[in-house]
Amino acid sequence: MRRLTTLLVVVAAVAAAAALFQVVQSRLSDAAFAFTVHPEVLALLEASRADQRQLASLDPARRDRYRDRFDELATTVQRLTVLAHARERLIGRYNTILLVVFGASVLAVAAAIAARQARLQPRLARLRDALAGLAAGQTDLEVGVGGPDVVGRIAAMIEETSRVMARDRRRLAALQNLSSWQEAARRHAHELRTPLTGARLELARLNDLLDEASPEKVEAMRQAARGVEEELERLRRLATEFTSFARLPSPRLERLDLTALLTEFVATYHDAWPGVELRLAAAAPAWAAVDRDMLRQVLVNMCDNSARALAGKPGSIGLGVRVGRDTLTVDVADDGPGVDPSIRDRLFEPYATTRRLGEGTGLGLAISKKILLDHGGDLELADTSPRGTTFRLTLPAAPGETP
Repeated sequence: MRRLTTLLVVVAAVAAAAALFQVVQSRLSDAAFAFTVHPEVLALLEASRADQRQLASLDPARRDRYRDRFDELATTVQRLTVLAHARERLIGRYNTILLVVFGASVLAVAAAIAARQARLQPRLARLRDALAGLAAGQTDLEVGVGGPDVVGRIAAMIEETSRVMARDRRRLAALQNLSSWQEAARRHAHELRTPLTGARLELARLNDLLDEASPEKVEAMRQAARGVEEELERLRRLATEFTSFARLPSPRLERLDLTALLTEFVATYHDAWPGVELRLAAAAPAWAAVDRDMLRQVLVNMCDNSARALAGKPGSIGLGVRVGRDTLTVDVADDGPGVDPSIRDRLFEPYATTRRLGEGTGLGLAISKKILLDHGGDLELADTSPRGTTFRLTLPAAPGETP
C-alpha cells in the first residue's frame, strides 16, 4: 500500500511537471518562431533589396557589391519564407524533442527515487523491528543498517542505546547479586560472632586450668590449646571480612584527578609487593568524582591479586588511564599466568577463589566491584591469557573547570 501511494505521487508529480513544461515551452517557442517570420521582418528585407537595387543604379562603380548584397537578401527572404511555411511543423518537432528530453530526465529521476525507496523500505523495516525490540527491553541489538544517512544514524543510536541498556542491566544485576551476598555475609558474621566469643572464653578458662594440671600433661594440653586458638583466629578473621563486606559504606565523592591519584598510589606502594614493579603510563589529567580511600582499597586489592598470581616471580603491574566521552577507565594489567578458566564466569562473586583453603575468602574482587558499582561505574575482566591479565575500572567522568 505504501509503495502504491509513493508510485501514484511520483506519477502525478511527473504529469504535473510535464504539463507545466509544455505550457511554458510552447509560449517561448511560439514567441521565438513568430519573431523570426514576422511580416514586418520580411517587409524590411524586401525594402532593403529595393535599396540595394537603387544604389547599384546610382553608383555603378560598386554595382557588384550591391548585387552581392541583393542576392544575400534574396536568399535570406527565401529561407524565411520557407521557414514561415514550415513554422508549425518546426515548432511541433522542437516541442516534441524538448518534451521527450524533459520526460526522459524526469522519468530517470523518478526511477532513481523509486529505486532508492525500494532500497529504503527493507532498512526502515529493520529499523522498525529494532525499535520494537528496544521498546520490549531487548539489549545488545544489531540493527544491521549502516550508512551516513538519517536511517543509518538512527540505527547507530539504537545500537548505542541498546548497549547502554545492556551495560546498565548487567551493573544492576551485579549490584543486586552483591547486595544479597552482603546480607548473607551479615547473617554469617552475626552467627559466627556468638560461638566465637563463647569458644574464646572457654579457651581462656582452659588455660587457667592448665596452671593446675600435672607437669607431664601441661605441654600437650597447651599445644592443643594453641591449635584451637589458631583456628579461632581464622574464624575471627573470616567474621571480620564478612562484617567489612556486609557493612561496606557508601562512597564519599569528591572531584579528583585520577592521574594524580594513581601517581601518588604508585609512589606509595612501589615496594609493597617484592619483585613486582608498579608502572604508570603517562596520561593527561582525568577528573572523576570518587572516594579516594575506597578507590585506593580497590587498587590495593587488584595489585595484591596480581602479585599473588605472579607467585613470587619477578613481574610488573601497569596502570593506565583513558578518557572517554562520558566515562574514565583505569586499566590494571599484569604479566601473570592469567585467570583460571574455571572461575572466570563467577569471578566477581564472593568466595570465588583459587587459593588454598585458609588463604583467603575470595571477597576482594566482590568488594572492589561493589565499590565501583556504588560509584556509578563498573569493574570488568577486560582480557586474560597466559601472557597476562587486564582488569578495567570504569568511572563516570566529572567534567568542569580544573580547580
